Amino acid sequence: MRKLLLILVALLSAAVAIAQTRVAVTGKVTDKTGAEIPGVTVLVKGTGQGAATDVNGVFTLSCAPDSRLVFSFLGYVAQEVALEGRTTVNVTLASDSKQLEDVVVVGYGTQTKTEFTGAAARVSGEAVKDLPVQSFDQGLAGKATGVSIGQPNGVLNNAPVIRIRGVNSISLSSYPLIVVDGIPINTGNLANNGTVANNPLGDINPADIASIDVLKDAASTAIYGSRAAAGVILITTKSGKNGKPRVTYEGWAGATRAVRLPKMLNAEQFMLIKNEAVLNAKISSGNEGNSGVAGASFFPTYNPDGSLVDTNWYDYVYQTGVSQNHSLSVSGGSETTKYYLSTNYSDQKGILKTNEFTRKGVRFNLSHQLTPWINLAATANYNNTLNASPNTGSLEGNAFGLVGAARLAWLSAPNVYAVNPDGSYNLSGANTLG
Repeated sequence: MRKLLLILVALLSAAVAIAQTRVAVTGKVTDKTGAEIPGVTVLVKGTGQGAATDVNGVFTLSCAPDSRLVFSFLGYVAQEVALEGRTTVNVTLASDSKQLEDVVVVGYGTQTKTEFTGAAARVSGEAVKDLPVQSFDQGLAGKATGVSIGQPNGVLNNAPVIRIRGVNSISLSSYPLIVVDGIPINTGNLANNGTVANNPLGDINPADIASIDVLKDAASTAIYGSRAAAGVILITTKSGKNGKPRVTYEGWAGATRAVRLPKMLNAEQFMLIKNEAVLNAKISSGNEGNSGVAGASFFPTYNPDGSLVDTNWYDYVYQTGVSQNHSLSVSGGSETTKYYLSTNYSDQKGILKTNEFTRKGVRFNLSHQLTPWINLAATANYNNTLNASPNTGSLEGNAFGLVGAARLAWLSAPNVYAVNPDGSYNLSGANTLG
């Protein structure tokens, strides 16, 4: 009993000591003009403890006398203050001029965030330049709020599905208007066949993009009229800056392959299952004793060495695609004249054999301030793009096509040659493989 009392006294003393090490701290948060700022977050650094200022900018919290308080609020520079035993702390927050002066590109020029009242999102070109994509729009996924981007399949340079604030039309296109340096361009898959995709945005080198602004609401897109019913994406490309010539190289390389493919039956298993189905069909049709009706229709094929032909069609459809991208740019200028020159080479291989995308491009722009009120500018672009692809059965117009390469890899029989021993393709009279 005596030991229990001693333990209780010790715990009570410890609790009193802990309580004595905490002090009540109050204060007021204002801006440079002396106006109170409500809603400022006041946190005790290194803990989850904190408070918020009331409508009068006043806060109250309890913490250790040697704590450090962090004051933060949107549009203001965060400030850290050491208590050093004080119980009253008054803080003046400075406005974050960089955050407030960020520029947003709109249809008729640029505005600062303090002036802009519409709904828009900005993505820096740095966020997409090193992504292993064929076009910048594929790299926008997850970069801007309210913008949904889906990749319909794995075919190289296939245009993604872009939706800004959802679907805007039941029967018409919901693709946003794309404007590059003030010039509207085509979007979507512009291929004239159902085999090879052609995304015109793939002609733009992501490394040449300075910024991407997404205009979402009607007020922001009104200048473009009905074309902007589904939103607008404004692309601003890089230009020269005042200073010495600057040479920049950017590149990446990688490999891609299909994963988690269904495991297919080998030749022996395939013939066993198929012939079992043929026999069941014979029995169920009442022809069990009829020797004129075949009880098996799938038979083995043998290689010249006597081994069983066991074709893995995945090996003839899929591949490990190796891709590389290189960009080299030179920029510079003086107070009056600025220039920017860039070259780009991209060679990408897809997950399907013969699916490849190659881009060679050169871009040059020059600007000269002739007088304080006359500015001359010129831009030249050259692009050579190659898209090649097998029939995948996944593009618009041939979705779920019977001759799609990926589908044929599942349906083709493994007990026949893909390539005959003499090196020729194993084609039937109907010009089908296998």
